[in-house]
Amino acid sequence: MLLAASLLASCSSVPKHVLATMSGDTISVSEYENMYLRTRMSPPMNMQDKQEFLETYLGYRLKLLDARARGLDADPSYQQEVRQYRNQLASTFLMENELIEPGIRTLYNRRLTEIHLQHIIVKWEKFPDGSLDTLTTRQKAEDLLARVRSSDLPFDTLVMRYSDDGSKERTRGVLGWIIAGTSFPELDDMIYAMEPGEITPHLLRTVFGYHIFKVRDKKPARQRLRPAHILYRLDLNNPNDTAAAFAHLSLVLDSLERGLATFEELARRNSQDTLSGASGGDLGWMTRGTNIEPRFEDVILSLEVGEHSRVFRTAFGMHIAKLLDEEPPEPLEKQRDMLKQVYRKERFATDFLNYVNRKRREYDFRLNDNVANRVLARVDSGATTSTPEWEKALTTEDLDAYLFRTSLDPVTVREAIRFSKREPAIQMRPINRRTLDTLAMMVADQQIMEHETRNYEETEPEFRRLLREYAESALISLLEEQEIWSKVDAPEPELRAWWEQHREDFRFPPRVKFAEIYTYTEKLSRAYLDSINAGADFQKFAARYTQRPGLYSSEGSWEFVPYDANELSAAAARMKIGEVSQPIRYQSGFSLIKVLDKEDARVKTFEEARSAAVARYKEEKAETLRRDWQRRLREKYQTQTWPEHLEYTFPAAEASTGEN
Repeated sequence: MLLAASLLASCSSVPKHVLATMSGDTISVSEYENMYLRTRMSPPMNMQDKQEFLETYLGYRLKLLDARARGLDADPSYQQEVRQYRNQLASTFLMENELIEPGIRTLYNRRLTEIHLQHIIVKWEKFPDGSLDTLTTRQKAEDLLARVRSSDLPFDTLVMRYSDDGSKERTRGVLGWIIAGTSFPELDDMIYAMEPGEITPHLLRTVFGYHIFKVRDKKPARQRLRPAHILYRLDLNNPNDTAAAFAHLSLVLDSLERGLATFEELARRNSQDTLSGASGGDLGWMTRGTNIEPRFEDVILSLEVGEHSRVFRTAFGMHIAKLLDEEPPEPLEKQRDMLKQVYRKERFATDFLNYVNRKRREYDFRLNDNVANRVLARVDSGATTSTPEWEKALTTEDLDAYLFRTSLDPVTVREAIRFSKREPAIQMRPINRRTLDTLAMMVADQQIMEHETRNYEETEPEFRRLLREYAESALISLLEEQEIWSKVDAPEPELRAWWEQHREDFRFPPRVKFAEIYTYTEKLSRAYLDSINAGADFQKFAARYTQRPGLYSSEGSWEFVPYDANELSAAAARMKIGEVSQPIRYQSGFSLIKVLDKEDARVKTFEEARSAAVARYKEEKAETLRRDWQRRLREKYQTQTWPEHLEYTFPAAEASTGEN
């Protein structure tokens, strides 16, 4: 096949790297391959895949050529859409460059070290009505910080003497080993800049009060752990279950410590975590500080490899844990996605506010108070930013006055109002000083962001590519709206006639309708079943007791659903109308269901099928128009293709699959 293609190419004056031409424009092998991989994500499997994509890409390029030839890229609405997308994309890149990427690197470097921490807390003073006396608490904490920093007494003694921590008799204020990204961002910033033995230079305010910290020690962090456990789940509705669980696991622990069985054997026989229990309790590799239950994490971090814990409790039940293995921290690139999640959750909001405030100062943002007050004096007090033409109350002089200035340019009231009408975040707000301040800052932030990213088209290749592809797609969409979708409609007589010919394509499968009472425990589910068996009305019970949101008003009733929609509908399909089930484990809880009705497979009525029929009918008409349009575009732009040159695309992929 390759030999034949080579002979054809050698007889042609067209180079083998050219796949198509249209009015001087060219599709080359390299750009074809790049576009294929960007849109299909993996190389083609065979020649048919290649040919189909060449037709698709050729159509794309012809539409783009035609849109530009018609001058649609000068359409004001198109240009506004591209500008808005450009600013959204630029903002994303700016945050990635200025905050997220540096934040990830800082977080990674910090997480290579863990810190042993101790604290003194000054809890909030309260007024008689229960509200917080912030001033008194702050002054008390400032005085204590000065006393602590000048004292020669051991920090342990200061904790016992001054801390409001109710657990200090047991803990002496020791918080244990802390790793970056698991506590307050402000605390990370403070303690990772300190050395062992140092006391924090200033207070940290939290919801609990004011804290004074001491760094007791630092050491290389433990991050990658492979724990195993034996779990006994707890019935939260049965207080005695805790004692029973502890007694059971104590016997298991005794067997382990006496050498009567291995941890793995005991996990297989006793763990109620069926997934890990089958593997001897092995939970696989876990990374510290990433959604591990806090108490469980504390316990496994206290263990050495091969060591097991005592019986302990978490939110999931009672456990015995064992540390099977440990690895050093993974390199940054392997942790990037996880660190990005941690950074976004823990730090991004704080860093973003600090960045925005810093940029406003850097660009000398100044609100014009006189103009803001003049605007407020003229506008009706009941108006909001969404009140139609609320700005009509302003004079031309008001509209042309500067609402604020930066070192870049002043911005008029008129420009700020224009911004407010297209910005969703500023809609439906009362027109008061707070709203004007917010509006001014939002416009200033937009202005600053545009200036900060003004060279991104030249300096950021990925930004340039994404913007270009969006602009091209938006241009083609505008062209298709004019050429195809504006010409497609579905008049009622035509639609009904078409539906009559295709009605068998619009069918309901066998369906069932049932009511459900959903609870979180099997015990409660069985209690409800006992009441129903004793004569209680199922749906009245569902309206009162079901714990599935949204089903109270329908008395637990689901609409008709296919037999195979889920586990409940499958169970209902096997039951008789009026029958009530036993508790069914479903979605982390238990469901009782009662079958209300059943329906055999049938053709939908016209009204039931209308929305799907309209969509399909319009798509068929559009496809007919599209094929004719494609033919006309090929003729208009003198299109020529050389599909035999597809043999020269993706040679490495073909070699790996044995294609020749």
